[in-house]
Amino acid sequence: MADFQANTRPFAELDRAGRTRRLRRLAEAALTAYDVPVARLTPLAHGLNTAFRVDGADGHRYVLRVQRPDGPGPARVRSEMAWLSALRRETDLVVPRPVPTRERDLVAVVADPAVPEPRTCVLCHWVDGRFVDERLSAPQLYAVGEFTARLHLHGARMNGLDRGRVDDLTEFGRTQVDGFSAAVVDRAVARTGDERIRDAVARVRAVRAELGFGADAFGLVHGDLRQVNYLFHRGRVRAIDFDDCGFGHYAYDLAVTLGALRHLPQREELREALLDGYRSVRPAPATTDPRVLAAFATLRRVQLRLR
Repeated sequence: MADFQANTRPFAELDRAGRTRRLRRLAEAALTAYDVPVARLTPLAHGLNTAFRVDGADGHRYVLRVQRPDGPGPARVRSEMAWLSALRRETDLVVPRPVPTRERDLVAVVADPAVPEPRTCVLCHWVDGRFVDERLSAPQLYAVGEFTARLHLHGARMNGLDRGRVDDLTEFGRTQVDGFSAAVVDRAVARTGDERIRDAVARVRAVRAELGFGADAFGLVHGDLRQVNYLFHRGRVRAIDFDDCGFGHYAYDLAVTLGALRHLPQREELREALLDGYRSVRPAPATTDPRVLAAFATLRRVQLRLR
């Protein structure tokens, strides 16, 4: 009886473990779309999306991501995979390599009776490496800066992909023509009770206007390049989880990386190393201007509060 009740309870009433069990079955169904012999499926740390490590009977390892229902839809996820594929073809940057389905699609949309809505799924080859946080060193952040600059150089050429803006204030803002409109800001202030949001938005508006939207300052960016999304292997930087990628100012991407270092005692040393590494590839004074980075860092903190 207990098992029957667990299987018939509404998805929204399940705890994380219960939802993961349901999504595992959906993931198993998704994997039938790929020419990958599966030996084992293991849930990974649960974020906004749900991911599974896939150990193949062929000796290869993969990651299957089951998209959250309120996240990017199939077209936008397909664009994310298209950028990753282009990065693998056209650069030596190490990022996840998408696995196409048997139908040569980069996504699989799968439904399961126990999950309320169809889910977009993607499969990528596993990226080896280790994550570092407290022991991050200046040479490592210099390498992250170089990597980020090279990523931006490639992102500047990726016009026309169906990805949104990374700097819209809220999810509601992404549905509006202007992600900083009065209606968007009013909702954010009402939700938090913090009038300082208006000043933060005004500063970012001014900075965006100053930077402009040319390819020297604006393009396709990672959007969430924090310690949990970059890793090191044999001295090289690698990046994963491009789920938040979209169009924005390159300074926004740097501000996200810098903001994630705030808890570290060596943060100033790491900050300078990151920016030095970035400038070694892209000597762009406006992108690395402290005032510009501070404005985007404040925006990022507001965005995280409103998630």
